[in-house]
Amino acid sequence: MKKTMLCVLILAVASTFFTANAMALPKITGVQGGYGVTATVVDADGLHWQINIKGTQIFNGAKTEGDISGKYTTIRTPVFPPALGIGKINIKVAIYWIIIPVAIEQRTAFMLGPFVLIIQ
Repeated sequence: MKKTMLCVLILAVASTFFTANAMALPKITGVQGGYGVTATVVDADGLHWQINIKGTQIFNGAKTEGDISGKYTTIRTPVFPPALGIGKINIKVAIYWIIIPVAIEQRTAFMLGPFVLIIQ
C-alpha cells in the first residue's frame, strides 16, 4: 500500500512539470470572389490548404493547393494561369492536417471567365 501511495504521489508531482499547449482550431474567415477565389485562414500554421472549383463549364485551374505559413494567411487561386469558366460553380476551401480535413468552407457562385461573381 505504501508503494502504491508513493507512486501516485511521484506521478502527481511529476505531472505538474508538464504543460500542454492548447492549439486553436483553424478557421476560414472569408471566401471572396473577384479575379479568382481568395480566402483568409487563421491559426493554421503548418497545415495544407486546397481550393476546388467545380462546375459544368470549368476550363482551367479547377484545383489549387499549397502549405500555410503564418497565423493569418491569405490563400488564392493562381493569377496566371487563371481558372476560367462560365456559369454556376461550387467552391470548396479546405484545410488539411496530413489527409484529415480540419476546416471546410463551401460556397456557390457565378463565374464569367476568370472572374468569380455573386458568392452566396
